[in-house]
Amino acid sequence: MHRRRFVQGMFGVAVSALGGCASTGSNAKLGKVVVVGGGYGGATAAKYLSLWSGGSIEVTLVEPEAAFVSCPMSNLVLGGSMQLADITTGYDGLARRGITVVRDTATAVDPDKRVVNQEATLAAE
Repeated sequence: MHRRRFVQGMFGVAVSALGGCASTGSNAKLGKVVVVGGGYGGATAAKYLSLWSGGSIEVTLVEPEAAFVSCPMSNLVLGGSMQLADITTGYDGLARRGITVVRDTATAVDPDKRVVNQEATLAAE
């Protein structure tokens, strides 16, 4: 399964679950969403799923890196206008929003069992 198709499918599931948010009137969790990858798209999806659900969807972000480095801005670092730290953002802002950030690599997704498998990174051969 391609990552884009997986993300689109998970987003569709999350959005369909949001339809009942306003009418539930309870603090019960409506479900869980796992976002794989903390780039521009993944971090944004995790943030807004959490915001739009008002915390009623448990959002987990799986990302192996401790921080996101903005690739489009890297030319400014090469040109000397910025430092690498200027274009690097940690995931602690997402964690403060109640999003669980797991530093690991997702190796497979089983949509039937609704699980994301994680394995330790293998050493280079």
